[in-house]
Amino acid sequence: MKTRILLAALLALPFYGQTVSGIPHLQKQGTATQLIVDGKPFLALSGELGNNSATSLENMQPVWPKLVSGNLNCVLVALSWAQLEPAEGSFDFALVDGLIQEARRNNLKVVFLWFGSWKNGLSSYAPYWVKSDYTRFPRIRVKGGRSIELLSTFGDATRDADARAFGALMRHIREVDGSRHTVVMMQVENEVGVLRDSRDRSAAANQAFDSWRRSCARCGPRMVSRRRVRGKKCSAQVSPTASTCRFRREPRR
Repeated sequence: MKTRILLAALLALPFYGQTVSGIPHLQKQGTATQLIVDGKPFLALSGELGNNSATSLENMQPVWPKLVSGNLNCVLVALSWAQLEPAEGSFDFALVDGLIQEARRNNLKVVFLWFGSWKNGLSSYAPYWVKSDYTRFPRIRVKGGRSIELLSTFGDATRDADARAFGALMRHIREVDGSRHTVVMMQVENEVGVLRDSRDRSAAANQAFDSWRRSCARCGPRMVSRRRVRGKKCSAQVSPTASTCRFRREPRR
């Protein structure tokens, strides 16, 4: 689990009612990009918790002293959509509030990881009301037509429900932490992908894939990439579905 999508910029959205310079944000400094917190560069010396370490405040009690004793100044904490929205439209922020308060008490900053529709190629952290509705929230299909417990990225209802939950979380963080800046970054989703196949093979996914393939086939002559083999230039033929923006056209002969 790695925080590769560090969206500090989300905390800089206008709904905070503050200037961009006053909230955690990324700033270019020469060739480096710095995280600016309270007007100063912040070097995050972070401890990353296990996926389920912060599922309760009680579980976290023995963890805080370990973070402090390690001379850390930041902690990466996962938040589960299932816990945040146990019933559709009903949000429970008690855990979020408790984590923020304990982080402040221990003089730590927080990076939240949003375990929403996906986590490591599965959908285990989605709420039960999502998991139990296969029609409204479709799953992907792999080779052979078998469905697995992984929400399809082609499900509009899935996208909208996840977005509403994440939006509610961000608004709540604004309300409880908008001026304190305990939360400095947010990762949205985590390692989205298909582990048991190369892609989703549901009807909607196949339709989108075929549309893309037909579009690429209309690009014209086959595309080739240029490379050097033992010091000599040669051309390597690639699939006619290759993107025109990545390969040069081979001259007609």
